[in-house]
Amino acid sequence: MTICETCGSNDVAKKGMRYNAATTKQKFFCHNCNTWFVHDDGFKKMKNRPEDIVRALEEYADGASLKKVKKHLLHHDDVRISRWSIRTWVVKYAHLLKKTNRDLVFRRLRAASTTTKNT
Repeated sequence: MTICETCGSNDVAKKGMRYNAATTKQKFFCHNCNTWFVHDDGFKKMKNRPEDIVRALEEYADGASLKKVKKHLLHHDDVRISRWSIRTWVVKYAHLLKKTNRDLVFRRLRAASTTTKNT
């Protein structure tokens, strides 16, 4: 049973799909408060596929640089993405990584940002 994210009512109906370049998601309509919504799967308002984001996070957590992650996504998945976008994903979704990987990732990001500020 689906519950409205705005009012908490269960008088909700499936009403079509929301399409974008990355995914297709089910839209819902609440008859109680007359609002449309799409359930948040953790990748809300992301323009890339969740699989690509997860792959980039895994590559970076395994020790690849942002440039290598970018090249890997381009060659293996045909995904064109900037290093800045990958960095944004890492910061946004670092809480999903294991504790040891998360600490290592944040240390690497801090080190990279301090070296770019000094140069």
